[in-house]
Amino acid sequence: MAPGSGRTDLLASRAGEALLRLFAQTDDARLLIDPDGVVLLANPRCEEVFGWRVDELVGMPAALLAPEQHRDEYTRLRDLVLASDSGDAARLGLIGLHRDGHEVRMRVTARAILLGEADRVLSMILQPRSAADATADFRELLEAVPDGNVVVDGDGRILMANAPALAMFGYAEDELVDRSIEVLVPDAQRAGHVRRRTGFAGHARRHAMGLGTRVVALRKDGSTFPVSVVISSIGIDDDILFSATVHDLTELEALRGRNDVLRDQFLATVSHELRTPLTTILASTEMLEDALADEAEEHVRALVEAYLGRIERAARRELTLVDDLLSLTIIEGNAEPLVQGLADLAVVVDSVVEAARDPAALRGVTIATTTSGPPAVVRVHEGWLERAVGCLVDNATKFTPPGGQVLVESGVDGDRAWLEVSDTGPGIAPGDEDRVFERLYRGADAVTAEVPGAGLGLSIARSIVQAASGTVVVVPQEAGARLRISAPLARV
Repeated sequence: MAPGSGRTDLLASRAGEALLRLFAQTDDARLLIDPDGVVLLANPRCEEVFGWRVDELVGMPAALLAPEQHRDEYTRLRDLVLASDSGDAARLGLIGLHRDGHEVRMRVTARAILLGEADRVLSMILQPRSAADATADFRELLEAVPDGNVVVDGDGRILMANAPALAMFGYAEDELVDRSIEVLVPDAQRAGHVRRRTGFAGHARRHAMGLGTRVVALRKDGSTFPVSVVISSIGIDDDILFSATVHDLTELEALRGRNDVLRDQFLATVSHELRTPLTTILASTEMLEDALADEAEEHVRALVEAYLGRIERAARRELTLVDDLLSLTIIEGNAEPLVQGLADLAVVVDSVVEAARDPAALRGVTIATTTSGPPAVVRVHEGWLERAVGCLVDNATKFTPPGGQVLVESGVDGDRAWLEVSDTGPGIAPGDEDRVFERLYRGADAVTAEVPGAGLGLSIARSIVQAASGTVVVVPQEAGARLRISAPLARV
């Protein structure tokens, strides 16, 4: 008997022939996999994705459909989804393996299906993305990064550089491609740079070099300038790429020492954010009543419309505030629902940024994303994690001036998933790094610039992440704000 044939018969008896036909006729590629990792069912669309006939796929170990270097990680993710009791689907960005040996990038929606009191199978919906699309997306993403970005291979050979990096160092791209990255490092520091770079090989992790300190870089014309560098190494063994994000600190060093003084205390902020909208609503209502009491002529109707507009704006503001307060009440009252489910940080970032990009564009702010390493899957309800990440992105967008940019990065570092949201706004005043997470706290810049909000977003984000045994902190930097989420990878 072929592996998994007993469970296939069980599926047929419980699901019925009609459901099996529906499974076979869906447009997306679909697989059903048993807890031992054996394919129970595959629809015809899987033949196009993997190159194997349906009858060959059934009974095959599912691990053979993934590149060898990803099999252990994907087996862990399979066990993780099967062990979940939430019933929610986990959306993952994975890489499959075609029969001819080429890799297939795909978005996977995975869910555990209970066939009885004990029997479970893994349902997977597979949506391939072409390599050309992925390459184009990567290039577009690289150009969208606000800082300079240089991509090199494991030998330190430059493969690609975006426009800000080329302008920063004074090169044309064809002058840099295929040259050693050390061409951008002063002679006195090259030996140490080579040792540091080669030390990253074989590790898919993120490393900050020069974050908060000066690192000297070399331009084409021989001049040097201070930079901070964030390096991400992606891959294993000989398949290593490094992405170096370079931020020019020249102008920032001229602004060093800037320190904003807090102007309003906690109670003053609460008074401003809660009482002022109520006063506006009451005053507008009184004016509306007075206008209606006179006469219902055209100019009176115009006045009524104006007052109604003010009422609506104030009401919406209060609605947002009430919604935020309600969220905090739910989170702190019972955090258990927050951790019932699995979420892939990369997928959450895609959803949040897609929703935030158009509103940000209306403010003249662009949003870019970058993801590195294996799937960053954490044990938290996807909707709540989207709320937390959304609070960080919304906060960054509000404080970024027109023409500025917000960057959302995510990846895996050891046994923890991480996400960072950085912006080109005024940054967080020294001493406010912890206070910004307090309820209803707003810094001096927010009050002075009359930035909308009640000071609850970051408090909500921290509460959600802490429920998932994670942390949210402010990462010090010379300009703009950078907030980092870190949470343990989900385990069986």
